[in-house]
Amino acid sequence: MSELDDLLDQIKSKYAVEIVPLKIGDKTLKLLQIKDLEEYIADLVEGGSVPILDLPFWAKVWESSFLLAYFLGRRPVVLGQRMLEIGGGIGAVGIYAAMCGHNVTITDINEDALLFARANVLLNGVARAQVQKLDWNEANLPDPYDVIVGAEVIYDRESYPLLVNFLRRAIVPKGMIFLAKNANLHAPKFFVELTQYFEFKQNVQTIGSGEDAQKIELFAIRLKADGKGMGN
Repeated sequence: MSELDDLLDQIKSKYAVEIVPLKIGDKTLKLLQIKDLEEYIADLVEGGSVPILDLPFWAKVWESSFLLAYFLGRRPVVLGQRMLEIGGGIGAVGIYAAMCGHNVTITDINEDALLFARANVLLNGVARAQVQKLDWNEANLPDPYDVIVGAEVIYDRESYPLLVNFLRRAIVPKGMIFLAKNANLHAPKFFVELTQYFEFKQNVQTIGSGEDAQKIELFAIRLKADGKGMGN
């Protein structure tokens, strides 16, 4: 039995799944996803047995993921540069970045998310992507990364100090962090925490049209060097 077959058996023992194409830029990913995810989550909510933060939101490919992936795909590939994706979920952003030539470590803390991400890396045959579990509380981290990326990772207010402290430890002094989120999710307390140590620029893009249009915020973040803002 291959590694992919073993992963699929583990996943299918718990979830009904399907493999769907996902086009980002000029590339099409094959993604293993939970079938009828929104209905599945609605049933869990109705059942009332799963706390809101434990619902499988990791399984959704968020609109912010599309923007972040597309942005990373247009960044130049730098020889030897290491990229870390946090809150990677099923791996769409990291896999696309790897397809575009970046060396990416896709991470999450949820064991099921890691199963899906590993399966999706194998489904897409991307040698430049690896998957590992990561707890932001870990005292011992691997060598700092040149680039850290994440989509929809600042939804939990309680995690803000932990996340900012992790970013401080996990990024090289002149590294860049790119975070994307839906503009409807307001997180002023996160930026209060962040700007103690980091400076950032913000860009807003609209994805979709009409009633489906959503504004997505993309943040470019780096450690403060002298207390001045970026560009000063």
